[in-house]
Order: sequence, then structure tokens, then C-alpha cells
Amino acid sequence: MALRFSDMGIGDGEIAMLRRVHFYACGANDLEPDSDGGTELGRMLFHLYQQGVRTELALMQMLTNGNLAMDE
Repeated sequence: MALRFSDMGIGDGEIAMLRRVHFYACGANDLEPDSDGGTELGRMLFHLYQQGVRTELALMQMLTNGNLAMDE
């Protein structure tokens, strides 16, 4: 039986990386992490991660390149 992403746990190192990316992307988008915009950015981050984008740099670039609309 093949292992699906939804069956895998996220390790401490991955959680730390996702937090770094979220903090960086919020700063680059002039958002507070706990704001509505910061929460939406977190959702986008997790979605990208679930879709297979796993490197810190790629996630940072995708969340800060201006292609994502950020509504506060």
C-alpha cells in the first residue's frame, strides 16, 4: 500500500521551517503573523507544503514574489 501525504506526520524540524517561512513571508508582505492576512498566508503556506513544495527557499519565494493576492 502506498503512503499518502495525509498519512505522514510533520516532524519538529519541518514545523520549525514552516514557522520561519511564515514569519519571513509575513514580514515581506508587511503583515502581522496573527492578523487575518497573516492567517491567510499561513493557509497558503500549508497548502503549498501539502502540494509538495518542501524547500524553505522555494516556499519563501512563492509567498513573497507578488503573485499571491494579499487582502487584509
